[in-house]
Amino acid sequence: MKPKLIGTLSFLILLGCQSASGLIDHDGNIYPTAKYGETIWMMANLKVRHDRSGNQVVYYSPNEDTSNIKIYGLLYDYATACEVCPEGWRLPTNPEWENLFQLSEQNKAGKYKDREFWEGETNSNSCNFSVRPAGLGNNGEYQNHFGDKTLFWSATKDGEHFIWTFILEKGKDSIRIASQHPTYAFSVRCVKNSD
Repeated sequence: MKPKLIGTLSFLILLGCQSASGLIDHDGNIYPTAKYGETIWMMANLKVRHDRSGNQVVYYSPNEDTSNIKIYGLLYDYATACEVCPEGWRLPTNPEWENLFQLSEQNKAGKYKDREFWEGETNSNSCNFSVRPAGLGNNGEYQNHFGDKTLFWSATKDGEHFIWTFILEKGKDSIRIASQHPTYAFSVRCVKNSD
């Protein structure tokens, strides 16, 4: 293979693409992907430490423990969450989350929760979305809820100062939606841009 072609292929992989192994982010992390309805989703939480331009970003480790990153991903504030999805991918909107979670029907959170990570619960993870209770990141002002809940950023704003999130919680079989301050840090799943 010619060196120029090898360099081009390496560059495309670093930008982020959907390959046979899944989506690859700027740092080389690989994520499985799947199509739900008309939308292609990441099937694991984002854990990239650089934005699309290669700049280091601010992030939090779940439960302030770097050993949790591999399993739970990283936690990002809203501004950072808008910049870290791989090229060609973005934060999902409220309608995309609602379609995924079937919020128009009687949703069952257990269909989306990873069976091995919600202590004391029996979950099917029948949708293979594998949500794990990563908690939230903040400046220590509030409890981080590691092991109890996961909040996912939406791209949809609630007025001028707040952003919508989708929340799965321990002991609850419904999925909640609530607006949050953009400086808190939550989990990120990306969706592929429409062609």
